[in-house]
Amino acid sequence: MNDTERTIKLDLRDLPRSITKRPVLVILQGQSIGETTNLENERTIIGRGSNADVVLRDEIASRQHAEITRLSLEGNLVEYYVNDLDSTNGTFLNGAKVMSQQLLQDGDKIKIGNHLLKYAMLDEFEAEFQEKLHQMTQRDELTGLRSRRSLFAELDRKISRSVKKTKPLRINVLMMDIDFFKRVNDGRGHLVGSHTIRDVGHIIRDVVGNADLAARYGGEEYMAYIIGARERGFEVAEEIRKRVEAHPFPASTSDLTQTMHITISLGVATFPDDSTAALEIVQKADQALFRAKLSGRNRTCVYDPEVDKPDSFHQTVDASAIIYGPADAQ
Repeated sequence: MNDTERTIKLDLRDLPRSITKRPVLVILQGQSIGETTNLENERTIIGRGSNADVVLRDEIASRQHAEITRLSLEGNLVEYYVNDLDSTNGTFLNGAKVMSQQLLQDGDKIKIGNHLLKYAMLDEFEAEFQEKLHQMTQRDELTGLRSRRSLFAELDRKISRSVKKTKPLRINVLMMDIDFFKRVNDGRGHLVGSHTIRDVGHIIRDVVGNADLAARYGGEEYMAYIIGARERGFEVAEEIRKRVEAHPFPASTSDLTQTMHITISLGVATFPDDSTAALEIVQKADQALFRAKLSGRNRTCVYDPEVDKPDSFHQTVDASAIIYGPADAQ
């Protein structure tokens, strides 16, 4: 009998003890698919507004759409209820419209706009597994940067909150595109191209200081945001450009001595100087990037309202193109 045919005996003392389960909301369908929220408060607001506890990027959802409330009972027992907050399009529990407070049971499905949420009781192992699944949807597998949707959602939240302050934060959006990337793919092969996209992503991560501040926008394009004055945004963009230009990228998967040099173009726009809406800031950074490409590449252009205007060759990017990104983006 070989080792593969032997049965391994377990010591019952090594098995994990029973774990207390806790109530959570898991997004099963929608932009933030996989996101899990612990229901720790007596009242949890769900809606499109930036002040909601569970923010849904959903045009059909109301700003304060529904709430989950906790009712404490005798014997340390609790119950959770869902209630609609006079939303425009209604809240649905297991397919039925919520007309009054409804008691939640483990596994119940809540429909709000285009989002489907599940009320579940999870132990710590299930919660950890769910969080890992969520992180997989939040990251670009190749670069380790955030997904485009994840980064834009955070940028939107930061700007929505900052715009209400007396002294709002300055937030710079950087849009970036590798120059002549098709030449790399066609001349060196798609595997070298993938390694190049990965390595440029790592340079961007190192310069901005955190992988959570940057995303792979799609293909050979990237997006990042930097807190600080416009000058800070330009400095960071230029540091990325210079590091990419100076970096010896592998030009072969079989001969590591072969290297190549590439360049990158960047566009910068700043909140609130250029706009007070996240979508418009991204659009304007993209217009500045387009000017950088047109004017010779391997340069950083800061948005200029007198120059960077939509035209027949480069129209304003619509919301779906930014939120959902190019066809090859995640």
